[in-house]
Amino acid sequence: MPSTPPLSQGVGYGVVIGLGALFAIVVVGISRSLTRFAGLSKDAEEFSVARRSLGTGLTAAAVISSWTWSTTLLSSVSTAYNYGVAGAMLYASGNCTQIVLFSTLAIQLKRRAPSVHTYLELVRLRFGLLPHLTYIFFALATNILVCSSVLLGGAAAINAITGVNVYASLFLLPASVVAYTLRGGLRSTILADYLHTVVIFIILFVFFLRTYATFPQLGSPAAVYQKLVEASVPGPVEGNYEGSYLTLKTSGGVQFAWLSFMEYTGVVFLDASFHQKGVAATPEAALPGYLIGGLAWFSIPFCLATTAGLAALALETTSPSFPTYPNRIPPADVSAGLVLPYAAQAILGKGGSAAVLLLMFMSCTSAISAQMVGVSTVVSYDIFKTYFRPSIRSDSLLRVNQVVVVGFGLFAAAFGSLLHGIGLDLGIIYNLTGIFTGAGLSPLIFIFFDHRLHPLAVFPGIWVNFIAGVAVWLGVAYKEYGVINLSSVGGLTPCLSGCATGIGVGLVVSTLSVLFFPRPFDWSTIPHLLKQQQQQAKALGGDSDDASDDEVEIVENDPRYSKVRLDRSLRIALAAGATVFLVITIIWPFSLYRDYIFGNGFFTGWVIASFIWAWLAFFGVGIYPLYEGLPVFKQIWHGLAAHLAGRRLDGQRARSSTTTTTRSGSQDDGRIPTLEKSARGAPADGSGARSTASDQGSDEIAKGPRTSPGSENEKVIALA
Repeated sequence: MPSTPPLSQGVGYGVVIGLGALFAIVVVGISRSLTRFAGLSKDAEEFSVARRSLGTGLTAAAVISSWTWSTTLLSSVSTAYNYGVAGAMLYASGNCTQIVLFSTLAIQLKRRAPSVHTYLELVRLRFGLLPHLTYIFFALATNILVCSSVLLGGAAAINAITGVNVYASLFLLPASVVAYTLRGGLRSTILADYLHTVVIFIILFVFFLRTYATFPQLGSPAAVYQKLVEASVPGPVEGNYEGSYLTLKTSGGVQFAWLSFMEYTGVVFLDASFHQKGVAATPEAALPGYLIGGLAWFSIPFCLATTAGLAALALETTSPSFPTYPNRIPPADVSAGLVLPYAAQAILGKGGSAAVLLLMFMSCTSAISAQMVGVSTVVSYDIFKTYFRPSIRSDSLLRVNQVVVVGFGLFAAAFGSLLHGIGLDLGIIYNLTGIFTGAGLSPLIFIFFDHRLHPLAVFPGIWVNFIAGVAVWLGVAYKEYGVINLSSVGGLTPCLSGCATGIGVGLVVSTLSVLFFPRPFDWSTIPHLLKQQQQQAKALGGDSDDASDDEVEIVENDPRYSKVRLDRSLRIALAAGATVFLVITIIWPFSLYRDYIFGNGFFTGWVIASFIWAWLAFFGVGIYPLYEGLPVFKQIWHGLAAHLAGRRLDGQRARSSTTTTTRSGSQDDGRIPTLEKSARGAPADGSGARSTASDQGSDEIAKGPRTSPGSENEKVIALA
């Protein structure tokens, strides 16, 4: 690592604190505008699932932002540095299809239990206490590991760029997130996600154009190609065909891709924050939202790693502007994810370092905010309301959500500090995550799609899967390295073996239970079970006003939740998921897995394709949400104009009232009955009394019309 960071600590603290405060103010301001002028309420239902009203554009933007962690940006570039062009493509393909496949779970949850707030509620309704608690453990473990990897990667990169203390970054990064998450819940995090996604794409385009068009030492795909050919001579890649950086035949890269696919399929499927976005999306938005989001996400690691990862290989031993010149990047720095900041500094100087600093801030805060809402919803609904206060009121449940957001922010920072203190970095956390997520993956798929699964396959079945995975993980680590320590257990082969074992044993146990010990479950009983649960809660407390009490009736009467529509959506989702998996994960990479090294022309086309894909993705998640949200912008504008007009009218009436009072006082022996009456009837802010018509109009704007599900007003609110 270079001894002197390219930027000062003042710049680092300025971005982490100042920009964090700015984003918090902007997002809170937008949330307040939506609450006041677009008819959005402030309750636990809005906080946790955004009243199940997200449109396609924001769903896609939320998905892509939630999956664009600092880990994504740093690890994808490091993978391209390790394996060449194959690394960029295999990283993207190994982590993209999960999102598209997840759309099937999002739609299935709407088919089977459309009024739940978390997927864990479905587990409890089917299997009861112990399976529910088991999945709560693995869901929260997933959230903690995700937050840890995001914070560790971001803090290490910020330290390398500015010298800001790692522990300071670990605590400061969640701070601004807590501010706007407390104010607006899931919708606020999604609005912030959208803003972050737009900034990330803009920086990505700057990197690409600088590397492949204007940078003097590179400036074209042909120049980068020649540098990569030269780099393969002194430092051939072990496991790559002829040691080349310009081939897709790479044994190590394929291993990494399959590890990523398996462990991060478990992450996506078990992560409560992904399910929250599926619950929050409208039925018609869930499928296209996740499909667009998944395909758009592919472009970020593919284009960024093809740019920064290959630029690092081309410049590290040839350009004095590269931080480690004339030496290669140390393996410890590669594992810590520092290839991206080094490449950015070489390409754009201090501007590149500032851009990576901004990327780290955006990716960290967007991922952390999603995790906070996911964890707060699980704790509030699946733990506190279920086992401690079933009759809790909506406003009290909202406060529980907010307390958990603050508590989890502090816990994530402290836990990340602990991991950093004992020497765990981004690379190790990335590899071992699958040990924890693999155990619950197979049973969860059966829970969603097979009504015959036996409860024992869930509990103690998941613990059997987990123990088997851990045993194989540690055994392979000892066999490979002869010792069990942080370095050996974080190795690629042990982690891949442990993850595959957890998934495989779970698949065998679940399949055997379905075939030989079926326990049929009637899906049609779920609405009855939910109503029964609500009645019991009311009987216990008598004053529950939770907004979710009416959700069962609402979705039963909402034509968007009709069986015909959702069945059709599920079929399309299954077909789309299978197609994307086959094309991106199997056909594309393995059709090029042969004794072939890219020629100059093929490499140029490859680079241009990554750029075009990124531009199309930007239109899908950057431009389309703005178009989709035009009715909301119009509604807010009209509401704001009416509000300002009402205030001007209030001022005129107040002045008129004062004049009338003065005249009346001169005729009534010093008494001022008109002013006294006005003061008694004035609002608390002293703005003066409004006419009946003005009051009614302002109330309609502030509260929004109360309409039935599926009405025009709800469609407008959904776009928010």
